Amino acid sequence: MINLYKPAIDQGIRMGIISIIVFLGIYAFDPLFFAKPTGMLTMLIVNLLALPIVFMILGARNTKANFTPYTFGNAFNAAFFTGIVSALIVLVFNIILITLIDPTWEQSLFEESMNTTETFLSDSGLSQEDIDESIAKATESYADQPKGALGAIINTGKGLVWYLIIALIIGAVQKDKKTEEELI
Repeated sequence: MINLYKPAIDQGIRMGIISIIVFLGIYAFDPLFFAKPTGMLTMLIVNLLALPIVFMILGARNTKANFTPYTFGNAFNAAFFTGIVSALIVLVFNIILITLIDPTWEQSLFEESMNTTETFLSDSGLSQEDIDESIAKATESYADQPKGALGAIINTGKGLVWYLIIALIIGAVQKDKKTEEELI
């Protein structure tokens, strides 16, 4: 069965590696870029839209030749396997990053995002009291969130839910249309 989905697995490996390369390029330029609105938007577009959509479509498309007919289940599995493989590669990288390479990065990122938030709220005309209350709530919420390897695992799980949704759409689009017509 793994051989049938090898094209999808290969695309997942590519997606994971490219995601890490993009991250490292930005991280080398400015490790706290991700705490800024532009950085958050960049990572949202790259990691939640562009890379998953492109590579999951390629994974499903390249796997199609291994199945006759190419059912919704086959297309869904191929797309989702692509996402799972990528997520696992990125998870391993993230755990290494936040536990060995830069253990203070998560805290620094949070502090920078609070500075950015405070500046934004101040520019919006909020009173200092309201700003302080908002920052205190965000700090309390951050303190309650899992960090380190556990936080990375939980975030990967959330990402897999997104990949599941994308895979459902890709599966519906990529399946053979003849199968539907034969059933009617």
